[in-house]
Amino acid sequence: MRTIYRFASIATLATALAVVPGSAQKTTGPKATYAMDVQTMSGMGMGAMMGGGLGSLLGGGGDNYMLELRLTSATPSPVQPEKGDHFFQPQAKMGKSVPLLGDAPGTSKPDRDYDPNQTMEKPKGRILMFWGCHANAPKGQPFIIDFAKMPTAKMPANMPQQMQRYEAQAKARDANAAWWPNGKSGKQPKSGSSLRGEHRIASAFTPEIKFALVNDYMASLNVNTNDSGAPILLNWNSVPTATGYVAWAMGGMERAGQGGDMVMWTSANNRDFGEGMGWLSPAEVQRQIAAKNVMPPSQTSCQIPAEAKAAAGGMMFGSMNAFGPEENFAFPPKPTDPKAVWNIEWTAKARFRAFASFMTGMGNSGMGGMGDGGTAPAPKKKKPCKGPLGIPIPGTEC
Repeated sequence: MRTIYRFASIATLATALAVVPGSAQKTTGPKATYAMDVQTMSGMGMGAMMGGGLGSLLGGGGDNYMLELRLTSATPSPVQPEKGDHFFQPQAKMGKSVPLLGDAPGTSKPDRDYDPNQTMEKPKGRILMFWGCHANAPKGQPFIIDFAKMPTAKMPANMPQQMQRYEAQAKARDANAAWWPNGKSGKQPKSGSSLRGEHRIASAFTPEIKFALVNDYMASLNVNTNDSGAPILLNWNSVPTATGYVAWAMGGMERAGQGGDMVMWTSANNRDFGEGMGWLSPAEVQRQIAAKNVMPPSQTSCQIPAEAKAAAGGMMFGSMNAFGPEENFAFPPKPTDPKAVWNIEWTAKARFRAFASFMTGMGNSGMGGMGDGGTAPAPKKKKPCKGPLGIPIPGTEC
C-alpha cells in the first residue's frame, strides 16, 4: 500500500520560510517540492506505520532498504497523469533512473477512496493503553476504552462523513504530484546501495531539481526481547547516526462473550501511542527527548510493563524507529541582501531513519520451528480472535 504523505501545503511552507527568526526577508514560491524518505528496515515480520505504529508486512529477517520519492508542483500539470524521473549515481544500484508517476484522471485508489456502501461493525471489547518504559505500570495505567460502556451518543455515527472528508484530503495531497514506488516501477534497492552524491529530478510540470546528499542509509537497528521475567525487556544496538528512538507494541486476548481486549503500548511518555512520530526532524527529536516522548540516542534498553504483557497474553508485536539526520535544499540560494525578495524555485528534503520489528512470547518457536526437516502434519489453522472495532488481534486463535 502506497504511503500517503502528510506534507504541509506549498503556501504553509512559504510562510514558514518567510518568518524564520531573525529574518524579515520576503519570499515567493516554491514552485515545486521534492521529498526522499530513506529507510533501513530490519526485523522478522510485522512492520510499523501507525504514524509510526504497526501495520506493514515485510519479508524475512535481514536488512531491507526502502525509498519513497515524491514530487509536488504548486500548479496543475498540463499533462495527466504527472510524470517525472529521478536520476541516480551508479553506486545507488537503481539503474539510470526511476519513473515518478501520478494518478491518472479518475483513478480509484482502494487504499484511499471510501466506499459509502461499506458496512461497519459495531465496536466491541476494550482498548487498554500503556505508556512509558516501566517494569510495572504506574498509577493511572492502563487507560481503558470500553466500548460496551460507551454511551451511544459517543459512537462514531458520522463516520461516513468523516471518511469522505479524509478521502477529499487525500485526493488533495495527491493532486499535482508524482511519486515512486508506483504501479509502473517499485523494485527497492539492495544491500550495498549508496545514495551519497548527486541527484537530479526532471519533469515537464516542475523546474529541474539538483542536489547532493552527504548522508546515506542508516545502519540497521536490531531489537532483542527478553520476556522471561514479569516485564518484557527490550535491548537494541546503538545506531551511529540515530538522534533518538521510539517504540510501540500491540497484542490482545479474547474475553469470552465480551469481545477482545486490544493492548497498546508505547515508550513515549504519554498515552497518545506515539502519534505523529513516524518521521521527526533532528530539532523536533531534541524537543521530544526533553518531553520524554523520545528516548535519547544513548539509551539502548526499555521495559514493557508486566501488566501490559499479562493483558496481551504474553505475546506482542512491536516496532521501533531510530530517527536519523535530515538534509534540506532550496534553489536559488537565499540572497545575502535581507531586503531582496527570495524567489524560490524549488525545495527538497531527504530524511533518514532505521526501523525494526520484533515479536515477544514466541520462545524458541519464534521462527516457525525451522530446521528439523520433519514431516509432521500441520495443525489446523484457526482464525485470529477479533478485538475492538472487529480488528483481528495478532497472536491469538479462536
